[in-house]
Amino acid sequence: MTKIRKATGFEISVKRDEIARCLGYGHNQVPERVAAILEEIENTAPKLVEPACSYRMMTNDEYFHSHYVCHIGALVVCLVTIGPKLEEVVGKYRDAGDLSRALILDSYGSAAAEAAAEAADGLIRVKVAESGLKCSPRFSPGYGGWNVAEQKWLFASVDGDALGVRLTEGCMLVPRKSITFAMTLGDQPVDMRDTEVCEYCGMVKCRFRHQENP
Repeated sequence: MTKIRKATGFEISVKRDEIARCLGYGHNQVPERVAAILEEIENTAPKLVEPACSYRMMTNDEYFHSHYVCHIGALVVCLVTIGPKLEEVVGKYRDAGDLSRALILDSYGSAAAEAAAEAADGLIRVKVAESGLKCSPRFSPGYGGWNVAEQKWLFASVDGDALGVRLTEGCMLVPRKSITFAMTLGDQPVDMRDTEVCEYCGMVKCRFRHQENP
C-alpha cells in the first residue's frame, strides 16, 4: 500500500462566476440585490473555509474489484473538503429564516469546494511529476457510469475519517462541501471524461455541470 499524503491550509481562489453558476445565473446575470449580498459574503466566507485533502497513488491490484476502473493500471485517488464551518453558518441562516443568505453562502461553499479540488489537483500533479508520470483530468464517483457506491472503497483508501469527513450509508459525504475524485496515471493517462454523463439525469445542459469553456 502506498503512503497516504495529506495537505491542509493550501490557498484556493473562489471565482465569482462559479458562485453565480451554482446559484443558477450566467456570466454578468446576477441581479443587483443578490450581488449586494454576495459581495458581503465574499468578504466574510473565506474565514469559514478550511481546505484540506488526502490522497494516494494506487496500483490495479488495490482496486481490481472496481467495475469502472478495473482496466486502469494506476490511479491517484483523493478526498478534498472545506470543513464544516461554512455549512454550520448556512444552517444558522436557515434557522433564522434568512433563506437568501443561506442559499448564497451555500453556493459560495460549492464554489469553494470546487476551487479546493482544483488546488488539490495541482498539488497532486506536481507530486506525480516527480515520478515521471502524468495525470488525466479528474473524474468522480456518480459520473460517467462510475457507480456512486464505489465511493466506499475510494473513501477508505484515503482515510477520509482522518480529515473529519464521514460517508453515509447512501454514499454521501459529510460535510457536504467535500469531493472525492480520481485521476489515471501513466505516460499517456486515459481520459475517463470521454463518456462522462451523470448517472442520475444525463442532462447535457444541466446548470450544475462544471464547464471549463462556458
